[in-house]
Amino acid sequence: MSYILHLGHQVTDLSGATGLISTDATGFDPAYDVNAVKITANNGSSVPFTATWAEPTGDVWIGFRYRAPSVNAHIIAQDGIFLEFYDAANRQVGLVRTERDDEKYRAMAVGDTSVDGASSFVAATNQAYWVDVKIAVGADITIEFHIDGVLHSSATAANTGGKGRPVRCVWRNLHLFDFYNPATWYYAHIAVLDGVSTIGRRFARRAPDLVGTYDAFSGGIDAIKDGDIATRAASDIAGQRLSFSLAGPTGPAGATTIAGVHVKQLAQLGTAGPTSIAGFLRLDGVDYDAAPGTPSADLPSPVYSSWDLNPADSSPWTAATLPAEAGIISS
Repeated sequence: MSYILHLGHQVTDLSGATGLISTDATGFDPAYDVNAVKITANNGSSVPFTATWAEPTGDVWIGFRYRAPSVNAHIIAQDGIFLEFYDAANRQVGLVRTERDDEKYRAMAVGDTSVDGASSFVAATNQAYWVDVKIAVGADITIEFHIDGVLHSSATAANTGGKGRPVRCVWRNLHLFDFYNPATWYYAHIAVLDGVSTIGRRFARRAPDLVGTYDAFSGGIDAIKDGDIATRAASDIAGQRLSFSLAGPTGPAGATTIAGVHVKQLAQLGTAGPTSIAGFLRLDGVDYDAAPGTPSADLPSPVYSSWDLNPADSSPWTAATLPAEAGIISS
């Protein structure tokens, strides 16, 4: 079972991101992706976008790259809202906000009461940071806010009301900077993990390129590489495969530790035919299938397949052994 709850910052990954994707190189690390979410606004307006994921079983970690606003910290008498977290019943369980008195980003746990954490972090203008937030939910709700691997704020609130683990994050983008000047800031490389820390963990996004060994899905490779959710590759017989070579960033040069390989697909059940789908890797002419997942029948939903080790010999992944061909199989 994959520990991945969410990967990506593309339009198909987020709600509300249409029109926000930019190839402005200031907004992302080219070792991992080719674009970013770019926010341009005045401080009187909010430009929110949202990521949702399946119900987690452990503590939720969310990590991403944040390039702070391009103007000075806000000067009006209002707190800012950076992130908001909600459970499956749409109850807020935590947030990260900015304090109007000192501009610091603070974690707040929202359980029976709202408990605000102290903070030691102020975002510098135009500075890029790696943000990691941990939310633990049980008898208490605890939220931790990390910047570049360092804990800067935490808060704990009692949870006798029984709120659940978060399944949604809203980047609220409200009152984070000087009211009198428009500002620009960026997000990229969003990851949400179930019970696994995001600190120091990065994901390079590679995309389908050329058709590989298998081409049994109608619509084929062109339907899944255009980035348009309306054009789809489809299978009407269990056991059909579609495979492809990969293009895009390969991670930072000289990286020595590769924790895993993941195949993400957005899939939707049809009215008949196969009822599940899986990713697979093709290594040295052999197919290695992941356990199948069942997508929603109502709308496209993410299905993740993960390999912590090279399935050919159970050895740790290296740059030399990463798969050149991946694919999907209906079942």
